[in-house]
Amino acid sequence: MPPSDNDAVILNSAWGSLLAALQNSADALTAPTGAANSLELAEGYRFITRILSASIDMVLENADATRPEFTRLMTPTRKFFGDNPDTYYDYAPIKGANRYEIVGNRGTCHYLSFCAYGRDSSGTNQILASANDEDMSLALNEDFRVILDIAQPPIASGNKWLEMTPAIDSLIVRQYFLDRETETPATYRITALDNPGPPEPPSPSRIARRIEEVAGFTQIGTELSAAMAKELSDGVTNTFSFSSAENAAAFYPTPDNLYVAGWYEIGDGQALEITGRPPETRYWSILLMSRWMESLDYRNHQIILNHSDIALEADGSYKILIAGRDPGHANWLDTAGHNSGYMMFRWMRAEMGESPQCRVVTITE
Repeated sequence: MPPSDNDAVILNSAWGSLLAALQNSADALTAPTGAANSLELAEGYRFITRILSASIDMVLENADATRPEFTRLMTPTRKFFGDNPDTYYDYAPIKGANRYEIVGNRGTCHYLSFCAYGRDSSGTNQILASANDEDMSLALNEDFRVILDIAQPPIASGNKWLEMTPAIDSLIVRQYFLDRETETPATYRITALDNPGPPEPPSPSRIARRIEEVAGFTQIGTELSAAMAKELSDGVTNTFSFSSAENAAAFYPTPDNLYVAGWYEIGDGQALEITGRPPETRYWSILLMSRWMESLDYRNHQIILNHSDIALEADGSYKILIAGRDPGHANWLDTAGHNSGYMMFRWMRAEMGESPQCRVVTITE
């Protein structure tokens, strides 16, 4: 049977929304909130393709919360929303009123967590449930079964529990590594406990709705990233401020982290010297990112240092140098050609303490 005129109208309208969203995203790159130079502009267009790719995976191809599967969100060539190169991010669509199980093995990664998100009445993203390996008493290499349900499962069964609420619509599992060469990743799969049966073939209305969601996620993600960079870069540069996960909920953070971020700006032959005392925490790191909240090229440049990498001073403090060339210091962060951009500490389950101090210094030959 040939498609009906109404089906064509619905799909053409959704496709038009996607094309308009891509153009609006491109317009944001040259708006007052957009790129400050040619490098940022080129990266901005690449960023749109990356967030479009993630949108397709999240809300079109893997959008069925009755049959969820995990999608690896971030890779060396797909980054957004302040990705951490030390982390695997695995996303699954879920519904808070449904029941699921996650079965797997803890491995030996440094940290494993399960974080569920949803939206409030205004459409704002928020963190609605979270638990990590310590909360669940998961030992290294332990097999586990996590139940996602509004009701708590029987304690005697040995199940772990992530309490659900009706507003939940997505889940991200995070694995942090200190050294990928020596740590074994966790493995896991998610299954709906209420078997929905085989899926129906795609319908014009369902595909149209998902294309429109791809359009919305791509445009909003681009505009949010541009606006955040504009706010930081227009403020006081070369200084840090604290932000909780709740204040950054639009970017799908984890509540286990305190984010300490700023905008660096240095000239040729200069470095930004960052000093302070490390927090008492399970994990901390410092990362450089582009204007579009993407980690810089970590395959070819040292753009992140975690606490296992950093050489401390004799008194237990740290000194880190951000520079475009090697300043001859062990704790060097390479700008990879970016004289300005994000700098961000992650402090895991740490108290808000002393802010890192910054000063611009000249690199000596």
